[in-house]
Amino acid sequence: MNTYQPIITQAGLNKAVNAKEKGLSVHLSHIAIGDRGYTPNKNDTALRNEKAIVETGDATDYKNGQFRVSGKFTSDTNYAVREVGFFLSDGTLFALWSHPENVLFYLTPMATVVQGFDLLLSAAPHDAITVTHNGDLKMYYDDVFMQMTQVQTEMLTAQTQTNTNIVNLYQQLAEKGLL
Repeated sequence: MNTYQPIITQAGLNKAVNAKEKGLSVHLSHIAIGDRGYTPNKNDTALRNEKAIVETGDATDYKNGQFRVSGKFTSDTNYAVREVGFFLSDGTLFALWSHPENVLFYLTPMATVVQGFDLLLSAAPHDAITVTHNGDLKMYYDDVFMQMTQVQTEMLTAQTQTNTNIVNLYQQLAEKGLL
């Protein structure tokens, strides 16, 4: 069994089935993380020690019960993420992952973690599930790449200036017959 496969909660399954029967859909909209490790069960309604909850930042529906959702996480403290919950827009815990020993990722104040999750929801009516999200997380990387490009451009400019100074120095030495 895959130790990183979330389980669908009973409340989440009930919401999805009821929505499908009415011709509606439920909306997966938030991802929560916490630092408790345990074996989840389908009757759980919340994380054991939720540390953060974010809107889904990016999402892909592969139309076969498989979804890829991502969230951007930051923290003021250090902690190991040992539980993850996927919430519907009405606050219902739809799916949950945790493990008594395994850590999914580690958060520190010095880093922003963009974490993607692949959800295989074959045990629920996937055509009654949509994922709402607040944008494309690739946009997050645009700022990072822009800063990297700016620093690299400044370094190349400084290197070019240094090379020009060296060439000028060699020319002056050659004109004085010292080379």
